[in-house]
Amino acid sequence: MNSKGLNIRVVADTQEDIFIDFSISKKCNFSDIHHFLISKFNLNKLELSSFYYSNVSWDKGEEITLMNMNFEDENNIKFMDMVFLKDAYKEGHLKFLYVNDFLNMNIFYLEILKEVEIEDDEKINILHQLGKYETNNQILALKAKHEEEKESFEVEIKKL
Repeated sequence: MNSKGLNIRVVADTQEDIFIDFSISKKCNFSDIHHFLISKFNLNKLELSSFYYSNVSWDKGEEITLMNMNFEDENNIKFMDMVFLKDAYKEGHLKFLYVNDFLNMNIFYLEILKEVEIEDDEKINILHQLGKYETNNQILALKAKHEEEKESFEVEIKKL
């Protein structure tokens, strides 16, 4: 038995080409996508994250948040576990921004490519994948390690 799903492409905001195309049930919510992105891009699950509705120019629109950080106006806040893909798709939203770790700004662009038939038991299925994502923290750690090795090497050369 089949049900409706969506093919989505997620592209990392990097100089290299890094992306994942996946199919997902329209019954899933943004929390499901959040956990998928955390897992597949090796992101820190303890960091705050948000989705944003976007447009053809990739402008940042209304926020879909992981948790409530605005204690004054809870009625207008959209939470990842309460916003379902079927509803966002029905409202005509096809593009989203995803930000993980607001200090290091790991940014991803998500676009719904098309509606598809999927197996009923299928929640998320990777269709294509290219590249390996390094978070900004991982890049800084590699640069620091490289600098330490370079300094150590220069000390050894001076000894000669």
